[in-house]
Amino acid sequence: MRNIGIQLYMVRHALRRDFLGVLEQLAAIGYRGVEFFGDFGGYAPQVLRAHLAAIGLTPIGGHCRIEDVQGDALQRTLEHFAALGASYVGVGWVPERFRTAEGWREAARIMERAGQAAQRYGLTFYYHNHDFEFERLDGHYAIDILFGAADPTFLKAELDTYWVKRGGEDPVAYIRKYAGRVPLLHLKDISADPTNPRDMILGEGALDFGAILAAGDAAGVHWYIVEMDHCPEGELESAARSYANLAARGWLQA
Repeated sequence: MRNIGIQLYMVRHALRRDFLGVLEQLAAIGYRGVEFFGDFGGYAPQVLRAHLAAIGLTPIGGHCRIEDVQGDALQRTLEHFAALGASYVGVGWVPERFRTAEGWREAARIMERAGQAAQRYGLTFYYHNHDFEFERLDGHYAIDILFGAADPTFLKAELDTYWVKRGGEDPVAYIRKYAGRVPLLHLKDISADPTNPRDMILGEGALDFGAILAAGDAAGVHWYIVEMDHCPEGELESAARSYANLAARGWLQA
């Protein structure tokens, strides 16, 4: 069985209404793990850890800001995720000031140091891409500048299939390119019309998830994480149908 999780940003509005109840609904759908996006719903990490254990969900980890892994904030961030019982923590976005060739190298240095510190807490550190990392700078994609400037021991990749495709590249090719460095993979489908790219229910868009999952298995992906930024059928409905499509197509099995 593949480890199938969900990024909680996908159900962020439902979480505001009933944080613990939504976690229970996701477990009932069949998801095995959850990835946070910086919001623990006001609960202490130890409380959430116990609740997740009780309902059979693994706290995969979560996203934070690059500011959260600099200076005094770094230790607090790592302690927070370690107390949650997470295995991973990573930066999900960088602001405009880093989006030059030298800025990406600076971001790599910051995240490499964070990754070194994270290992002391039993955490693996990663960066999650969008499409702006596929801007060419000095003849190279920004994403390749970033990962090329950091030791892969300390900075892993959480590739996002939607954003790789929207950036103009093939998700399968990028999974293979960073094989051994991609412990987490966001499964996010995209519409077929390149002039109007939008989120789709997983398995109902343009991406070949059979090939993506096979490439992920070969590359050593540990967690496959379903995500949509904007759910076409409502948050929990989209989460349920995405999981149902994974099951119906035999994609839960490795």
